[in-house]
Amino acid sequence: MSGSHDYQLQAMIKFWEVSSEPWGAKDRNSKFIYANKRYHELLSLPHGFNVEGRYDGELPASTAEFQNEFQAHDRKVEKLLDRVTSIEIHPFEQNHYLQPWYFDKYPLMDSHGVCIGTIFHGRPVEMITLTRLDKIKIPSSLVFTPPSDFFLKREWEIVFYLLQGFSAKDISAHLHISHRTVTNHIQNVYQKANVSSRRGLIEFCYENNISNYIPDSFFKTPESLSI
Repeated sequence: MSGSHDYQLQAMIKFWEVSSEPWGAKDRNSKFIYANKRYHELLSLPHGFNVEGRYDGELPASTAEFQNEFQAHDRKVEKLLDRVTSIEIHPFEQNHYLQPWYFDKYPLMDSHGVCIGTIFHGRPVEMITLTRLDKIKIPSSLVFTPPSDFFLKREWEIVFYLLQGFSAKDISAHLHISHRTVTNHIQNVYQKANVSSRRGLIEFCYENNISNYIPDSFFKTPESLSI
């Protein structure tokens, strides 16, 4: 790490140390460079535990089993050089119930404009309902960026609502598009996935680990807030 960039990172760390929200940084291998006290509290890490140089899977926390998902987020940030936001749903702060938290990740750049890692920032999900996400019964990691280019953006939205049990009529009403348009999208999705039913699509998504996408449109309803 260059001296100038080390100075920039140290300046950010000084802010993170006094922040009431979780902040931290990782290198290009997804090893922790730093995490502030609030992040330690959120994950209920043991007193004096040092995250520096460790992977997520090495932390004594409920999030450890999601190391692969977190690293996929990091790689996407490094590729896009832009923010990637996820919802992490875990029993945070030693609670016995699941809590949703937004986690924003940003590219960590050096003085030459080269991405050398990621910055992460957690913020609580407030005044928002996830009650219609019926499949969220265990700790989860949901992303707002489509997992790949396999489906078009609108098709990814359709996939999400199909996985959550929405009917074509419900999808039409929620997205404010015609029923015919929805059915056309569904057929295109089935064709691309080489399946012929919703059950087949569900199996396809879970087998390919692409069932964790959640579109912005889900939150654009009277019962929830837009991100």
